Amino acid sequence: MVRALFALLLAAPVAAYANPVPVLPAPVLSFENAAADLQASVASLRAAQKKEKAGELGPRINALAWDLERYERGAAQLRRDLRWLQSRVRRYQRPQPGRPDSDPSLRWDLQRFNRELASLSRDEQWRLNDLRFVLAQAVKDETLVPAAQRLANAARMLKSETNWLASDARFASWDFRRAGFTFESMDMDRDSRDAEQNAQDLQWDADRLLGKIRG
Repeated sequence: MVRALFALLLAAPVAAYANPVPVLPAPVLSFENAAADLQASVASLRAAQKKEKAGELGPRINALAWDLERYERGAAQLRRDLRWLQSRVRRYQRPQPGRPDSDPSLRWDLQRFNRELASLSRDEQWRLNDLRFVLAQAVKDETLVPAAQRLANAARMLKSETNWLASDARFASWDFRRAGFTFESMDMDRDSRDAEQNAQDLQWDADRLLGKIRG
């Protein structure tokens, strides 16, 4: 029994050598296949980068739209404040000997109005800088169209409201100048023009951004 097992063990390597397991040749990677794989990798990387960029630009565009909508409401409030100030200056009488100032707080209220008007113009300029950064980064991307459309609409509404504000301010500034508020009148005229121009630039660039994203 032992001799039989020993003989069987000796015969096993010989049988394996006589009947080897076939080894399949390794597949050869052609140039065309390699190029296709490379193109697929590049396309996948670009798609991931585009998705990442859209994830960054989308919130920024929506934030810009929200700010411009807020500025539009602020410009509308400034127009209401200006009508209130204008109604006061038309009744205003300068202080003279024996006659006190008929509206002592008018100058302070007018200066406050001008500060808020200058703040509007300054905020518009900051958002314009942000918008131009986004515009430089943007590429065609259908997923960003709704946000860009909202921004364009907000810019258009702000431009319309700021146009009316600047027109009202230029007209009212003559009433303030005749009443003796010369410097306040000059500030009002300058800041209203700046706000109007910044709003115009915002509309132009918002429309450009929408066109670029739409392709």
